[in-house]
Amino acid sequence: MKAEELKQKFEEAGYEVWIKEREEGIRVKTKRVSVWIKVDRDALRDAVEHFIEVSDVYPHFSIISASDEGDNVELNYHFTMGFGKLHEEYSVNFKVAIPKSDLVIKSITDMVPAVIYSEREIREMMGVEFDGLQDKRHMFLTKDFPDGVYPWRRDETAPKGTNKLYETWKEGAE
Repeated sequence: MKAEELKQKFEEAGYEVWIKEREEGIRVKTKRVSVWIKVDRDALRDAVEHFIEVSDVYPHFSIISASDEGDNVELNYHFTMGFGKLHEEYSVNFKVAIPKSDLVIKSITDMVPAVIYSEREIREMMGVEFDGLQDKRHMFLTKDFPDGVYPWRRDETAPKGTNKLYETWKEGAE
């Protein structure tokens, strides 16, 4: 299935979808295509189920990335279609905003088992709770790491006294 076909199927299902294209490479230029789908947190499971149903092959899960966006934490669920096929591969990304006042989203590990590692990492580093996640052990932080401190956050829950390089860079200071 081509990216345009997938975009159309999600638009028909009522989702906001867009395609980004960029050129990569120095000697050999390659066009990279990514499909972005904006999803409400309550609709993520339905969106992933729709994705699995309309795909001609089972989607390859890559990772969940997270960013602190002020009042929200944004999760991007990254999948790949045409994995390993030269010039046919493209990414499919579900963009979900979760308010910090209620950092809970349903787990999709029962649908896509490989997601477990990303959900555990995001839970540990950003403080997002995944409803239905069975294994909640830390992956990177020590057992005695303080509760309520999240290394990837930019707010009051971030570790105190760390070098906030992004703040320095934004202000143009050295």
